Amino acid sequence: MGFVTNVYERTYRDVLSPGYVAGIVSSQRHQMDEVVVLINNVDSRGDAAERAENLVRRGEITSFAFVADHIDSALATAGIGRRQLGKRPYLVDFGLVMPHVLSTRWLLGWDAESRLVDPQNWIEPAIDLMQADPRVFHVSLHRPARTEWEPVLEREAAERRGRYIYNWGFSDHVFLVERQRLIGAQFRTFAPAAVVRHAPHPYTFEFRMESYQRAAGLFRATAADVHYDTNTSPPGVLARTGGSRWDDMRIRALWQFGWTVLDRLPSAFGPRFKRYPPDLPRSSRTAR
Repeated sequence: MGFVTNVYERTYRDVLSPGYVAGIVSSQRHQMDEVVVLINNVDSRGDAAERAENLVRRGEITSFAFVADHIDSALATAGIGRRQLGKRPYLVDFGLVMPHVLSTRWLLGWDAESRLVDPQNWIEPAIDLMQADPRVFHVSLHRPARTEWEPVLEREAAERRGRYIYNWGFSDHVFLVERQRLIGAQFRTFAPAAVVRHAPHPYTFEFRMESYQRAAGLFRATAADVHYDTNTSPPGVLARTGGSRWDDMRIRALWQFGWTVLDRLPSAFGPRFKRYPPDLPRSSRTAR
């Protein structure tokens, strides 16, 4: 079992302080064979490396890696070029590199600013589920929506299986996946429904993975009774990276397109085009 978390300029000093990563790992209540910190887009590579090396010496992580050192081989494996990373490559490249800095069968990707509300071993039953149901690409945890604009887990349910709610979404906050399946994910796939859902935060690893899952008909299974929380204080992707008035216009246009076209397509069009399960009553939906 391997744990990997991504850090960058805004977060690496806090995350690479003694006890931070160890606390996240300990909360999983599951043995980790590898604990890797992935470092991306920092101003001082030397400072980040020194802090990470200290954690290795303390035994809190097993290793660390820089995205820049692995991205070329990861792109070659994925069969795409740097141009396919889009306008903001640092929002995608870390996800491509993650499975290449571990050697374990299972990979737990964990956003460094997220935490389990109630520490517990949710990993073992999640692995059992993925082994029993190959339609499940990855397992995630539940972060209850804070506003009416956020996705609500029950609203997007395509299927339920015990504690797990299936849908086609993807979040890089928490995802447990078989490493080789992540390596084999097709980053060239396109799903109009994913474009609509990710209109406010395009170009991301999350968007690419959701597009792939929808095109391949693969599910995210969310453990509805296991909650996590995360830092929501930073502004959205576009606001942080220089969004423009044109971006605002594009978001409104995509949302309008989603309501007027995609949601009215016949159910036969499937998850690539349908944001919600075909049989979900329109009255239970919320605008995004």
